[in-house]
Amino acid sequence: MNRTTATEKLKRQNTAFKSLMILHWLMAAFIFLLFLTGVFVAHFSQVGLLARLSPFLHQSFGMLFLMLLIARIFLLLRLLRYKYSRRSPKVTPNWLKATILHSSLYFFMLIAPLSGFFLRNFIGLDTTLLGIPLPSVFVSDDRWVELTRDSHFWSSYIFLVFIFLHVLTYWKVVWINVRRRFIDLRKASSKKES
Repeated sequence: MNRTTATEKLKRQNTAFKSLMILHWLMAAFIFLLFLTGVFVAHFSQVGLLARLSPFLHQSFGMLFLMLLIARIFLLLRLLRYKYSRRSPKVTPNWLKATILHSSLYFFMLIAPLSGFFLRNFIGLDTTLLGIPLPSVFVSDDRWVELTRDSHFWSSYIFLVFIFLHVLTYWKVVWINVRRRFIDLRKASSKKES
């Protein structure tokens, strides 16, 4: 009975980790789209369809990203609770470096979309999610526009720096996984040919 329970817990943990990785890569795609549409939103000199479509897409991607982030945080907390329920983390320089890097990433993942949402509130514009207007948290206030605009701009670019550091730190892990998948695909295709 104990062995079955342990096996079931391990399967649930692996499923949760796989879900976390799916969210990771889905959010990475959203980040790319947010930066791409953000460039068009910031340079509002374009005309026509692009001028109307860029803010719409940027807001929608930002709100979807924020919802995925909330789901990811809950999933991560569940995994961490399971991982550290029996033992405390072994605090090493590598563990500390990874914790600071990931905490910074999560901080800026939260600040960047929230500051964009608050900016639209203070300007007096509705934020939409796929065309559905979201309720404002703050009323229009010109005194806060410049601060939230700067916060959105700088938090986004500082976030980009931490993404770059994250990629540099985990480049070997990504490369090993890509190679493993490629080798698995080659083995599967050679079996089909046999």
